[in-house]
Amino acid sequence: MRRIRLIVCVVAFAMVATTAGAFACTGMYVGKDASTDGTTIIARSEDQGSGAYNKMFKVQKRVTKAGRYMTDINGCKVKLPTTTYKYTYVPDSSDAGDGLYPASCTNEYGVSVIGTISTGVSEAYEKQDAVVDNGLREAMLPALIASQVKTAKEAVDLLAKLTDKYGSAEWNTLLFADQKEAWIFEGYGGHTYCAYRMPSDMVAVFGNQCMIGTVDQSDTANYVFSNGKNGSKDLFATIDAAGTAVKEDGKYNIAKSVTESSRDEYSNMRTWEGHRVLAPSTTGISTYNNDYFYSLCFKPDSKVSVLDIMSLYRDRYEGTDYDMSKSENASRRPIATTRSSDVHITQVYSNLPKDSCDLQWLAMGNAEHSVFVPAFSGITDTYSAYKVDGTAYKDSSAYWLFKRNCTLAESDRAYLGQGTKDFWAAQEKSEYATVQKQLAKVTSAYGKSKTNGRAYVTSIAKTAVKNQLNNSNVLYKALLFTSTANNNDRANNARKATFTAPVKFVSQAKKAGFTVKTSGSKYILTKDAAKFTLTLNSTAIYNKDGEYTDDFIYPIYKVNGVVYAPAGFTDSLK
Repeated sequence: MRRIRLIVCVVAFAMVATTAGAFACTGMYVGKDASTDGTTIIARSEDQGSGAYNKMFKVQKRVTKAGRYMTDINGCKVKLPTTTYKYTYVPDSSDAGDGLYPASCTNEYGVSVIGTISTGVSEAYEKQDAVVDNGLREAMLPALIASQVKTAKEAVDLLAKLTDKYGSAEWNTLLFADQKEAWIFEGYGGHTYCAYRMPSDMVAVFGNQCMIGTVDQSDTANYVFSNGKNGSKDLFATIDAAGTAVKEDGKYNIAKSVTESSRDEYSNMRTWEGHRVLAPSTTGISTYNNDYFYSLCFKPDSKVSVLDIMSLYRDRYEGTDYDMSKSENASRRPIATTRSSDVHITQVYSNLPKDSCDLQWLAMGNAEHSVFVPAFSGITDTYSAYKVDGTAYKDSSAYWLFKRNCTLAESDRAYLGQGTKDFWAAQEKSEYATVQKQLAKVTSAYGKSKTNGRAYVTSIAKTAVKNQLNNSNVLYKALLFTSTANNNDRANNARKATFTAPVKFVSQAKKAGFTVKTSGSKYILTKDAAKFTLTLNSTAIYNKDGEYTDDFIYPIYKVNGVVYAPAGFTDSLK
């Protein structure tokens, strides 16, 4: 991955894995029997070497045409079948210079492909199975696979076949899911790999490290290994040749055999945090152990929702000794890195029509202060703001409209962060509730025809992002004012205000028992004997005698006909 390799030379000596490894992204999984709504969830953050990195969201149509190839800038050229399937994808801007990087794909057969989580291996193992310069890369893998498979297992078999033939140019992990099952696929070099069918009653959270542990070589229902045929190398023979085999009860532990004998905090702490957050009752999990190989899959203490996974992608070790808000932890690598260009979470619904059974939640920018927006896999187009190309800032781009709020909030997390999170959390809760109401309508629409079903899910996806782009603008106006007002050089943060999320002014006032009347730009609020006057685009509050009484932290303001004020504003009206 070029984007990360640019910084590898700076951090190479701090990493255990070989320097060609691209250390970015965090993967997550929730089995359908471990989720609150019975969906399978696979997810990934796409982390970059820079905080500014435009991503788009598009749909590739089904194509029937012989003689086509998918090519990469490193010289890899893979022949495509005559017919390739429709799929959604999240590509880089075209001028990024290193290929497509489709990131997260959902296809017309209900297969979700997420990749990649970059990893690395030990020097000893690498000598036995080096990566191939012109081999397969993350830059095209998710789209290459999504375009030609009908099941998650077919995705595993196809990637194995492609790796056998072309070799891999990177150490990568991918996740595949369909209505039946989910698989993880780990590549350990040019021609060795292992895939594992994920248990439906467990979850997984992992950083940039190989995670498949002790394996049963005879269990062909749940594992796929490179076997030395068709151009591949035998995984276990390669481990033996490297002299790095680690066996437990007579079985190979893959992760311990292909990597170093200890873990790297950069990745391993994120893996630990997943265990700590989702299974806190686990013995010994409250304290991080840098040398411990945490298991890939584990049972959560309670069932996990997609909202829980969204929250976990905002995690910066809060409540632990490694809390990133503490100055001594500033150099640590959290799950919620500011360098995420996007975070994608896909839920697979077993009871929806296959064409739209995958629901992708896409957060543009980094999840900590952005919002996850839903889109079913059957969509035939995306909203125009998702397709704005180019590296430079454009105020028509969904990426930049969401990312700018991240940048402001993270410029002063102590004063601006929580209010921003609160605002987006309310939107996500509302979006999730809306989706639950739409599920039966999706099935009904498809019952009429596939064309009708696709038109319906396309419409609701465009509406969802349009609404959240409007909310992004609502948030930005309040956040920018507060950030600017707080930008002072007074000692000890004197006179700085803590940002609170904007809420709808009139409805909140009425909810608090006030009667609201308008007179031009003035809003007159009365409750019992109390009376207050506020003016649009002003922070000032006046009482019934016309006397100034207080200020809001930012002015009340109007966006698309709706007036907004700081959350808790009615507390000032006393």
